[in-house]
Amino acid sequence: MKKLVALLLALTMVFALAACGGSSAAPAAAPAAAPAADKPAEAAPAAPAADDTVYTLNFYHIFAAEEAGGHESLWINKAVAEVEEKSGGRLKINVEPGGTMGSEEELIPQVFSGDLDMSLSGPSVWGTVGGIDAIGWSELPYVVDNYPQMNALGEVLPDLTNKQLEEAGIGLYCLGAMSQGIRCLCTIESKPVHSVDDCKGLKIRVPQSDVYVATVEGWGCSGQTMSSSQVITGLTNGTIDGLESDPASILARGQQEAFHWYIETYHIASLNLLMINKANLEALPADLQEILISVFKEKCVEQCYDREIVNNNLLDDIKAAGVEVVSLEDDVFAGFKEADTPFRDKKIAEWGDEAIFEEALAYVAANTK
Repeated sequence: MKKLVALLLALTMVFALAACGGSSAAPAAAPAAAPAADKPAEAAPAAPAADDTVYTLNFYHIFAAEEAGGHESLWINKAVAEVEEKSGGRLKINVEPGGTMGSEEELIPQVFSGDLDMSLSGPSVWGTVGGIDAIGWSELPYVVDNYPQMNALGEVLPDLTNKQLEEAGIGLYCLGAMSQGIRCLCTIESKPVHSVDDCKGLKIRVPQSDVYVATVEGWGCSGQTMSSSQVITGLTNGTIDGLESDPASILARGQQEAFHWYIETYHIASLNLLMINKANLEALPADLQEILISVFKEKCVEQCYDREIVNNNLLDDIKAAGVEVVSLEDDVFAGFKEADTPFRDKKIAEWGDEAIFEEALAYVAANTK
């Protein structure tokens, strides 16, 4: 019996081994590769951590604070709030208005050096400090001669300024142009002006600027450079016969009580340039740079158009003080303009600004509303 059981076990093993051997004689084909979609995904590189750093820029300028009626400050504050909102609080701008942190002569060099991030000032000031007088071309007489033209110039001036800065290798970037208004001639009651011939020999206060001196001298006036704080006294004691200014500046200094005639010469459009140190701008993350540039560009344009409305209202306030406004007929206005054109064109040629000037005029002609 034991032998029989042993025999049966032996036969069972033989059949089992035969079955295994048949299976290995022809190796099964390798399994087809799984479709790519079925492959386990390779580990994606880790996403960079979100930049939650808060960046702060310092913006100091000499213009009146919003609560003191500063139109520039009103729109600067709107831009600052929008930048902070659009950046989710990642970009803050510390604004100090009213010259509390220094005069233009003190602030502007700091922007060039990068010790101060941003400021606002006239083109000629930026040009003088930076050794690039050519960017002051928009402050020449009769580049534009009414508010609609000035608004259009304010739209394109930052781009044209940046082109000049880039070509000159100046490390600034112009974020926008803010309107102060168009300057007009103001004279005392005994010195009415109804044509350019009436200007002969008038002593007119102007800022410390060769351009402003040359502008009134083109009419036959004598340009008297003095501090704005001396104007009322000068008008009262006869040191000067008048001044040239804009409505906001006149009211801010209370000068409307000291002269009688406001002659609409519209000789110089005051578009102040809002500049930022370029290296400091480029140190910001790209998305914050984009927000800063787009917001200030938009708000500066809006400020220019709003300034036209505001200045018209301010002129009503000046008239309420007894000032008489002299609106010039076209041919009379042309006399003022023609008297200053030679000086304007001479400076444009001297600074090599012919191409920029023509580009500006073409834009203004196509976009004046």
